[in-house]
Amino acid sequence: MVAIFFRTLVIYLVLLVCMRLMGKRQIGELEMSDLVTTILLSEIASLPITNHDIPVMFAIVPIITLLTLEVFVSVLLIKIPALKRILTPSPNFIIDRGILQQRELRRLRISNEEFICGLRQAGVFDINEVYYAILEENGKLSIVPRSACRQPTSSQLGFTIAESGTDHILISDGRLDVHGMSRLGFTQKELDLYLKGRNCSLSEVFLLLYNDAGDLTLILKEGNK
Repeated sequence: MVAIFFRTLVIYLVLLVCMRLMGKRQIGELEMSDLVTTILLSEIASLPITNHDIPVMFAIVPIITLLTLEVFVSVLLIKIPALKRILTPSPNFIIDRGILQQRELRRLRISNEEFICGLRQAGVFDINEVYYAILEENGKLSIVPRSACRQPTSSQLGFTIAESGTDHILISDGRLDVHGMSRLGFTQKELDLYLKGRNCSLSEVFLLLYNDAGDLTLILKEGNK
């Protein structure tokens, strides 16, 4: 049991480092090469854990080899676009300028039910509202609605709205987020003064968020008001 524990720990750490080095693209989007690499990694990693006769290095070496190949191929595809068109599938226009491409659906072997389901998952419930429906390289469906069905922007309505960006964490579960504070230029003294003005302590804070418009959002822990 001890041997299995340490073998599992070593393989886990090696896989964790390799996936980190491969980058977020392999985690967020599984393209064809990514899927093959993921399947191979899972198979290789399980061998020395379940079979004590196989040395751990017999798994580490192929894992590092796959990592090297994945990084090399990724760089190669960026440097040589023509190679990317050969090795990876191109986006497919299932609805092109408002017209459903029936031949394209049949070629991709996508049933009508699957396509309508994909539209619903993309937030579209009326096919007549779609100008473009594009099946991307990673299998996700991108939708471009018709102009008449798009929500007007603030600039089109003549309004000027300050950019709020996104929320950044300053305090999480009673602990200061040093990275977030440093990135946004906050000091602990400034946060202490803010909390004092709100009559609460650091330990009572569940979340303190800051957005690009300069707004602070304070959420206290349950039971603290």
